[in-house]
Amino acid sequence: MNLLHKSILPVLGLCFLFTAPLQADTTSDLAFSNFPNFDLNALAGGTVLQVRGGLVFFQRGIITQSLYMVEATPAEVAAKLVRWNPASHPELKVWFHQSISANPKPADFSNLSALPDNSSIKYLFDATAKFDANNPSLQVSKEEAQLLATPAAQGQDAKTHFIDVWSQILAGRFASFLSGRLASDSYVSSSGTVQPASDIRSLIHSDPNVYIEFQRLFNQTPIRAGTSSAKGLPGNLYYQSFDIQGEATLVDGAMYQAASGTSIQSADIDFYVNSGVYATIELEQMWPVTVNGKAETLVWRDDLVSAPSIAYLHGTERLASGMIMLQDVKQNIDAFKSEFK
Repeated sequence: MNLLHKSILPVLGLCFLFTAPLQADTTSDLAFSNFPNFDLNALAGGTVLQVRGGLVFFQRGIITQSLYMVEATPAEVAAKLVRWNPASHPELKVWFHQSISANPKPADFSNLSALPDNSSIKYLFDATAKFDANNPSLQVSKEEAQLLATPAAQGQDAKTHFIDVWSQILAGRFASFLSGRLASDSYVSSSGTVQPASDIRSLIHSDPNVYIEFQRLFNQTPIRAGTSSAKGLPGNLYYQSFDIQGEATLVDGAMYQAASGTSIQSADIDFYVNSGVYATIELEQMWPVTVNGKAETLVWRDDLVSAPSIAYLHGTERLASGMIMLQDVKQNIDAFKSEFK
């Protein structure tokens, strides 16, 4: 789901920061994960291992873990995560992906004018044009709802209104996130008021082993209350649109990376999504390994999603939802790996 979007750390900078030359101890290094046993040779041959994660205390969350290998160094894989444009793979249904400056302003969202002409985008366009603040069909705050509901008749045609209003909303969400105010942001959706920061915290705390492994990285990002980008790691910011069950979304996201021992960690956070899901997080940890004399990278990936529909699923339906997510993540991994061929 969280479709590997990435942007602006220069490759040379990544290589300088992330040298990590040592061989991974795969048994101890992956002790925090759901992969107690695996065959490095099978992974080197292209196998992608996947399992579902458990979310006992967070009913609208779902998690998957994946493990795979890439013929490249960890620094090269980390750099590719940052600069990869998933919109170049049509099968992923990412309508566009755009990196953005460290201090986004409404004028920086000009690519909204270049959205493709398809039924998925038409849904979002129509939902914007017909938006009713008293019965919101999109995930916005009360203030944003009033902005959306402003009649396009104020000298704007529908497309101009769409670009203008979403440029303001997306820029505003970035400003809030980067200044450490994510905890106060909310969605007034059809299912009630939701705070994406609360859902993000629930997701990252859902597996104590993973949380401990990534705690240092989390603490250097704005997802921790009171933390701004000025106090922590520089973020790689982007906005994008992708399809969820035939309906396009608009997304604000940020990626953070740091060295951790012999590995590199990456956290990709969609902290604002205007429909379909409340928040997504994609974690990667990358270790150097040598298989049959070839230097490669072992990649562990964790996908965490909070969505309104998941809370109402039980038994077989919830299991089926997890299987669909595993398939989507596998398709995403395959597309990412193809970039190294």
